[in-house]
Amino acid sequence: MRYDADHKTRTHRRIVRSASRQIRAKGLNGPGVAALMKASGLTHGGFYKHFRSKNELLAEAIEDSLREGHQVLLDAAKKAPSGEGWKAIVNSYLSLEHCDQTSAGCPIAALSPDIARTPPGVKRRIADVLKEYREAMLPWMPGRNAEERGKNFFVVFSTMIGAVSFARMMPEPDMRRRVLDSVRDYLFSAL
Repeated sequence: MRYDADHKTRTHRRIVRSASRQIRAKGLNGPGVAALMKASGLTHGGFYKHFRSKNELLAEAIEDSLREGHQVLLDAAKKAPSGEGWKAIVNSYLSLEHCDQTSAGCPIAALSPDIARTPPGVKRRIADVLKEYREAMLPWMPGRNAEERGKNFFVVFSTMIGAVSFARMMPEPDMRRRVLDSVRDYLFSAL
């Protein structure tokens, strides 16, 4: 059977997208290669036509999910009134919808402990994407100058990631909402 020229690219993209959702939902050590391929509608045998190792797929899936989330937050910031972009980012990230959708949400909030245990090559790839992420978010951060915006980026994102991670542990939606609202209100009053 002959495939068109873009078939391999589309298949690769489908595997990465599916793996991105699976690993955010189940952790880096959750689904194996066979399960990741099956979730993409493919067999285990085709894996090595696209990736050298599971770590390569994991890094690419995390990169993809970071870029996806980055775009959602940038879109929110761009729609906000002038000077309010960072608040739109906070509101979007600390939404109950984002918190409750682990498989579609921020991979850092879902996978930080797992990422910390990955091989250095995987960490470097993720760190490179996080640097891009930070650079894209800096113009929207509060602060009078680049140095303040840089510090505030770390404060805002570290706080939001921790809040979502913490809120996800709460079994009741009302409690998750209280955690997220408390952190949002704190950030808005402190910065």
